[in-house]
Amino acid sequence: MRQRLNLNDSILTRSRKNRIFAQLTTARILLLGFFAVILLGTLLLLLPISTKQGKRINFIDALFTATSATCVTGLSVTPTAGTFTVFGQIIILALIQVGGLGFMTITSFFYSMLGRKLTLRRRLSMSEDMSQTSMQGLKNIAIKIMIIALGSEIIGVIFLTIGFCIQGIPFGKSLWFGIFHSISAFCNAGFDIVSITGVSLIEYNNNYLILLTLALLIGIGGVGFIVLVDISEHKIFSKWSLHTKVVIVMTLILTFGGAFIFWLAERKNGATIGNMSLFGQWVNSYFHAVSCRTAGFACIPMEELTNLSLSLSMALMFIGTAPGSTGGGIKVTTLFILVVYVIATLKQKKEFVIDKKSIGTNTLAKAASTLLLAILVLFISSTVIFAAESKQSVENMVPLMFEQISAYSTCGLSMGITQSMSTLGKFMLILDMYLGRIGAFTFFMSFYKSRKRESKIKYPEASINV
Repeated sequence: MRQRLNLNDSILTRSRKNRIFAQLTTARILLLGFFAVILLGTLLLLLPISTKQGKRINFIDALFTATSATCVTGLSVTPTAGTFTVFGQIIILALIQVGGLGFMTITSFFYSMLGRKLTLRRRLSMSEDMSQTSMQGLKNIAIKIMIIALGSEIIGVIFLTIGFCIQGIPFGKSLWFGIFHSISAFCNAGFDIVSITGVSLIEYNNNYLILLTLALLIGIGGVGFIVLVDISEHKIFSKWSLHTKVVIVMTLILTFGGAFIFWLAERKNGATIGNMSLFGQWVNSYFHAVSCRTAGFACIPMEELTNLSLSLSMALMFIGTAPGSTGGGIKVTTLFILVVYVIATLKQKKEFVIDKKSIGTNTLAKAASTLLLAILVLFISSTVIFAAESKQSVENMVPLMFEQISAYSTCGLSMGITQSMSTLGKFMLILDMYLGRIGAFTFFMSFYKSRKRESKIKYPEASINV
């Protein structure tokens, strides 16, 4: 009888566990995973060994820093170099690496190295984390991603170390600067440890080796791991997937188009690039356009930008990089899909065909939902932030909006107002960074159960005027 009761208890326990695991959809696993990493990082940054003497930070500032690092944003409420010890900087760097590559990708890589098979749930979570529609070959993809990431970061360390040595910085310190900024750049994080006062890379805007190396790392991390794997396997443009072609073309248009417009707007502005040589203006314009795509390194004072450059910077931040990359924003593919469908609608076409492939309605629905949810999140958070920062002057409304877009797009560029914000304002930016890294679409999808079998009943199409 006792054995039977024990058997029934074990069956009930197993059944209860199965019900709990059944509620853990891939979206919820990602949400909880990132939350756990952020919470662990917060606790580690609160340790006395993490901050310099006399620079202890409170819980909300530690949470803000941990969220900014894990969500590869770069916004900070306190200068990283002036506040955190080497141990604290290592914690921040670890959070950046995990957040940039995706914790599912990293754990899947180590599973593969140990010779263990990836479970279906792990494959689903990994494909969601990388915005990958197919689960085929995820094990090999995880290995290739780690090789590409580590290889790019090592090459970046070499060139950045040389660049910092050119500045007259001792080799040991230059090497640490090279390691930190190489990982920060590849992961599109934007954290820096070269400025004690938190002015980012403004003091180094005449060191073109550092700027161009960082820009290259940012660009590689921003195109997305699926694109990098596709290019590594197919060297010819014609054999690239449509996704890869769209990402590369849109990235080139936004980067070089944005750099040219920025140069036109700032070439006579002595507070930014007006006093530089022509080559220096071009390099800094290019770097700023790349950094706006969610990297967050500043080579010029953001508060000195002209209105045109400010608007352009916010637009580039909002668009962001590619799906499955280390960057944020609504993604370049979302913009592309919406633009081509607008063109198709204006031409009164029922479908849009590109590269002999039709863009499906499901893809359009997800793109439209991504844009709408991003606008909704920004509207709600801006309302709360404006109410919380009611003591700020009217002139600070634009900087507040700039910080908010920077947070949601996980960019990290700042107009210098974050540190003076209230606790509620900082908390809303934390939510913006979290939702921006996870994706508002994934976040809201986590509140719904997995899709059931679709009904075979077909209803007549409604006619609604728009």
